[in-house]
Amino acid sequence: MRTRTTRLRGLVAFAAVSVLALSACGTSGGSDNEGPESSPGFAECEQKPNDCNTGAVKDGGSLTIMSEKSIQDWNVISADGNTADTTLITNALIPQPFFSKPNGDIGWNENLLVEEPKLLKNDPQTWQYKIKPEAVWSDGTQITAKDFQYHWKVANGTDCPDCDPASDTGYKSIEKIEGTDNDKTVTVTLKAGELYSDWQSLFQLFPSHIAAQQGDLNTPAGLKKAFDFFRGTPTWSGGPFKIEKYETDVSVVLVRNEKWYGKKAPLEKVTFRIITDQAQHIPALRNQEVQMLTSQPSPDLVQQVSSLPGVNFNLAAGQTWEHFDLNTTNKYLADKELRRAIFTAVNRQEIIDKTVGSFYKKAAPLNNHNLMPGNQGYKDYITPTNQGAGKTEDAKKILTDAGYKIEGGKLIGKDGAPVPPFRFKYTTGNTLRQQSGELLQAQLKQIGIDISIEPITSLGGTLNNGDFDIIIYAWVGSQFIGDNVALWRTGGGSNYGKYSNPEVDKLLDAAARELDKTKQRDLFNQAGELMAKDAYVLPLFQKPAMIAVYSQFLNVRNNPNNSGTTYNIQEWGEKA
Repeated sequence: MRTRTTRLRGLVAFAAVSVLALSACGTSGGSDNEGPESSPGFAECEQKPNDCNTGAVKDGGSLTIMSEKSIQDWNVISADGNTADTTLITNALIPQPFFSKPNGDIGWNENLLVEEPKLLKNDPQTWQYKIKPEAVWSDGTQITAKDFQYHWKVANGTDCPDCDPASDTGYKSIEKIEGTDNDKTVTVTLKAGELYSDWQSLFQLFPSHIAAQQGDLNTPAGLKKAFDFFRGTPTWSGGPFKIEKYETDVSVVLVRNEKWYGKKAPLEKVTFRIITDQAQHIPALRNQEVQMLTSQPSPDLVQQVSSLPGVNFNLAAGQTWEHFDLNTTNKYLADKELRRAIFTAVNRQEIIDKTVGSFYKKAAPLNNHNLMPGNQGYKDYITPTNQGAGKTEDAKKILTDAGYKIEGGKLIGKDGAPVPPFRFKYTTGNTLRQQSGELLQAQLKQIGIDISIEPITSLGGTLNNGDFDIIIYAWVGSQFIGDNVALWRTGGGSNYGKYSNPEVDKLLDAAARELDKTKQRDLFNQAGELMAKDAYVLPLFQKPAMIAVYSQFLNVRNNPNNSGTTYNIQEWGEKA
């Protein structure tokens, strides 16, 4: 999810936190690294990802987790705030009907709901949530249908046109949300003729009564004020913890929410310590200044973690994937032939071998924009395009056939003027992405293209503002791919490079409405084949997610999906 994440929906990842466990396949094609991907204490996670590290825990205690990125925006359903790192914290505050388990299966929120929500009918598509009578916000106000209605209104693109949700997919198809039984039964009905296969991915709950204090929620202006209000530090919670203290760029301290309606969380306090310099992560873990890391893995980090006594670690890969994006609003990159040449010159295997492949032997080139290897319907449509294969001469031919020239090692445009350097952006402190940029720089130099490498501190802001020419980040996915429409469709909330292809739009719209999963995947593959030919985003590889935690903590495990490691934070504790 940047690894985005509306938890079950597509997340931008600052760090890799959402991957389908155990679904990676292939080898790095050059790395001789055969090191372990789990410590003995986490060895059972390979076969039992949902249940490993389970045990009886005592009441009390605290845990401090390392967080790699600063928080730019607390509103995780906004385009800026929808990031994996922030979601790791807000999982403890924001209720959601469904969540992703470590093995990629979908679970329903048994703390919030009386029963598992199910479809009532398909014409019009209708489903229902039954909220527990005891489910309340931290100020004692009931969690009700109004909280579902708030998310719908700010995300549907109509009621609040100036809101900037990360995705409107699904929400724009809703005709009405009704509350009955004192607003504890929530009935969602789609518009006539509309279908949405990934309905379980919808809704993160914010307190509508607090939103209403900012303005009239029946007006665009009032909704916008509420939407912007939630960008600030949450003073409320509907989860097992609440924020006691937030120091910008320093730490977030969570304590038990005394109004929590589920089983009391064993831990009294969970602290997220923000340290963007990864060189400080291992010393902090070694000195027990923190007891847990979910850091971006690197060769040095993995090697050091694996040698720390009393620390369990695990690497797993699945639905999180790294990619290069090109900004089509750049007048040069608006030319499809130039984009094709750039991607044809990129050598993904070299990038893998010299970065992630040095410590994760399963890393391999990814050849699909929406489905991961091992997922039903996965199709390789990238290889036939020669993109990512490092075919420099083929790239040069694409350029010369299109009217470009390479003179004196510089690419000359169709107008006879040199093509200026492109700005390559990556999140500061991410060594692997910096190295990927340096390798890309050398690869593109062979076809006369220069790039300047620029670290950024705000991935969300950079993406939302389109302040890049080439950028590297990751999407955190789940088995719900319908929401991926927002990544690729013209005007999509997460289509940061402003890609547009009317044929792709038609296929994506059809995919979002298709209830048959096999047909839906086929439609996404058809769209993906066209997208590959347009050379807008080049998939690189599935990212491994890492967790390292001291062995006295139980019920903590890697969850390489967009719900993230904190999906079950209310169960964490110290050994009894």
